[in-house]
Amino acid sequence: MTNFMFIVIVAIVLIALILFFTPFGKQLRVKFKGRTDEVMRQDAQTPEGARDYYNAAIREKEDFYNKASATYAEISGKRDTAEKDLYQANKDIMRVTQQINACLDENKEDEAMQYAMKKSTLENKINVLKDTIEEMKEAQAHQKDIRDQAAEELQKLKEEKEQVLFQMEADSQIIELHQSMDSLNTNNESDRMLERVREGARKTRERAEGSRIAYDSSAQANERRLANSERERNARQILDDMKRQRGNK
Repeated sequence: MTNFMFIVIVAIVLIALILFFTPFGKQLRVKFKGRTDEVMRQDAQTPEGARDYYNAAIREKEDFYNKASATYAEISGKRDTAEKDLYQANKDIMRVTQQINACLDENKEDEAMQYAMKKSTLENKINVLKDTIEEMKEAQAHQKDIRDQAAEELQKLKEEKEQVLFQMEADSQIIELHQSMDSLNTNNESDRMLERVREGARKTRERAEGSRIAYDSSAQANERRLANSERERNARQILDDMKRQRGNK
């Protein structure tokens, strides 16, 4: 064993000791289990995760149903065999009874005794078979109930799976649709650009209005207004003079 392998083995042993025999290791296991449970809980809330969990549960139900069916078939087969044995034993005891009577008719006491012993054995066998068949009837009925219940639970679980997954997929589609609509309302690049254009237009209008007001209040604007007013007075004076001259003619 090389030094490296020895170090690796020692490290593995130390990690195992920390995980399983220290309070810190217990905390790590609890935390890991909690995170695992949380991941499983979140996964189960998705259609894909729910389908996996349902399939696993259905496989367990199917395994139980198959075992129950196999046990029922086994009990049924044993009961059928026992009933056939009972039928044959009854035939044998009838035959032995005839043989005993024949021996007695011929005064063959020893042979009659041998057949009588066979009959005794057959009677014991018949009693055992009858008791066994009755017990098997009860076991068969009980196992049939178990098998039928397993089949019913399996079918219900399959139907529940289809219903739940259909609902989850429909709900997921609705959520995705609403999210896409929200995305269009809040993240549409064209809307953002148009809003920038509108904002720019408002600011340009405000600057233009401010520039006009500033110009109207400036000295240059006042001088121009005064000059225009002076020209207007001169023009009015010229027009009035010409009217008077025309009136004097």
